[in-house]
Amino acid sequence: MKKKRKIKLNLNRGQRWDGTFWAIPGWNAKKIKEAKVMVVGAGALGNEVVKNLTLLNIGHLVIVDFDIVEYSNLAKSVLFRKEDKGTKKALALARNLKSINPEVKTLSIIGDIATDVGLGVFRRMDVIIGCLDNRLARLFINQHSFKVNKTWVDGALENLSGQFHVYRPGTSCYECNLSDAAWEIIRFRMGCPDIAKRNETVGSIATTPIASSIIGGFQVQEALKVIFDNWGHSMAGEGFQYDGINNFFLKYEGPGLREECDSHLLFDPIYEATNLSHTNTVREVLDWLEDHFRTNELKILVDEDIVLQATAAKSGSTCRTAIYKNHLSDAEEVMQLNRQADEELFIGQSTTYIDRTFPMPDRTLEQIGIPFLDILKVEANQNIHFVELTGDENKLTFQ
Repeated sequence: MKKKRKIKLNLNRGQRWDGTFWAIPGWNAKKIKEAKVMVVGAGALGNEVVKNLTLLNIGHLVIVDFDIVEYSNLAKSVLFRKEDKGTKKALALARNLKSINPEVKTLSIIGDIATDVGLGVFRRMDVIIGCLDNRLARLFINQHSFKVNKTWVDGALENLSGQFHVYRPGTSCYECNLSDAAWEIIRFRMGCPDIAKRNETVGSIATTPIASSIIGGFQVQEALKVIFDNWGHSMAGEGFQYDGINNFFLKYEGPGLREECDSHLLFDPIYEATNLSHTNTVREVLDWLEDHFRTNELKILVDEDIVLQATAAKSGSTCRTAIYKNHLSDAEEVMQLNRQADEELFIGQSTTYIDRTFPMPDRTLEQIGIPFLDILKVEANQNIHFVELTGDENKLTFQ
């Protein structure tokens, strides 16, 4: 008579949130719990992505958005409530996901993905998920992610349809796929000095919670493959389209990489400067860099114009300042000039680098617009060096 095999059951497994998916082949609850994921965009698609990550018990979640919840968002966004109207989307999303799973740790960053998220934050993520509605913001995610060798998952919605792509350095690239028409739109937006104007969507793109749930689900599924290092089943290098009208799905090979592409710049090696923070003044940072590189002939190169002078269009009144162009309206001296002149302002003088000639050396990097944990691009000794503001690491705090 055949001896019966005893099966030992782990009765406690079902009492743990991260034990829910243990029977799925390749599942790693420990990796999920330790993972850090950035979600850029907290609209309808961002809501679905965050909901899925929360249900999966993701350990650490960074949510980036500068916009506020409006009443029209409620019909499409599963985690927004009527009482959230007027609240920053990133804050409302981080707060409300706790009602599903209080174990998820979050950090909300209220700002523009172009300049308000330090590259060191990107560097500490396992994967980035884009839930955006404009090409310029996608381009910034692509460039930032690739600079620190990170993969990101892009999603887009339109009416009853949607699409997503997985962009992995060395395999696929958003910028490489841009058409001439797309570049025209991007160049127009880059000329806007204001965050809202730079990111606004012309017209209204109608979407449904059905399309966002489908695309958001696929995005998170692909993000899990990145977290699990499951590149054999990843859709990196491929595209996916969903047509909700005809219930049609299309998976296709994406275009190859172009040899010359700005997004392919890799910041390597990166020096972690534990003594530097974005709360340091320009003078303090230059002192440290000159000592470190043993030269007093160096520059900090920036990708965003730093406005040094704003001028009233009609009266010609001016004010000195030192702030990133897309934050120009936030500078106290600019607001004061605007109140006095009550007319349109334009940029009188700007720069794309910081050195000893910088007119406001006692301004902090933060006041200029450089975010915490950013990576400075430093020109010194006829080379380009990459220096992280690692003294800001304690600001990457999840709650």
